[in-house]
Amino acid sequence: PASQSKLLERRLVRAGYRHPGALRMVYGARLLLAVALPILAAVLLSRSGATTDTKFLAIAGAGLLGYMAPGYFVVWKGRQRQRRIRRGLPDALDLLVICVESGLGLDQALMQAAKEMEIAHPDISQEFAIVNLELRTGKRRAEALRSLADRTAVDELKKLVAVLIQADRFGTGVAQSLRT
Repeated sequence: PASQSKLLERRLVRAGYRHPGALRMVYGARLLLAVALPILAAVLLSRSGATTDTKFLAIAGAGLLGYMAPGYFVVWKGRQRQRRIRRGLPDALDLLVICVESGLGLDQALMQAAKEMEIAHPDISQEFAIVNLELRTGKRRAEALRSLADRTAVDELKKLVAVLIQADRFGTGVAQSLRT
């Protein structure tokens, strides 16, 4: 159904798979593995002396495993990416503080941080670049930052986004907020 598709699409984005065909690839992998693994299990079990019930359960289990494996793979890749983003966040914060203190606005600081972190922390660099693209297309800063928090689902980044939105809303110093 549609809600499961949206959930899987959100998980794909969190895992870093933004290609328009990524959802179809997962569904294709599910179909392929749900068919291929039971066939493989049937071939392997045909030579064994197992009972018919055991063979049936093994083949059904292989089909279920083939159907579920792509979804678990996407969740696993998403968690790995969240870990990498979490690991790169202190460096990103330091760089943002330096950029803002040197006179750049928050938008320019995010753009500069995206450029500078491209090699050391490509995942967070990519997310900052997406925020910059959203800002260029006319999205409000608060919305672009909230979508950053939603895309990554990293708690520390959600807190950073809340602080930045609050600093922007109340006009307090962004550098001081980032340092805090």
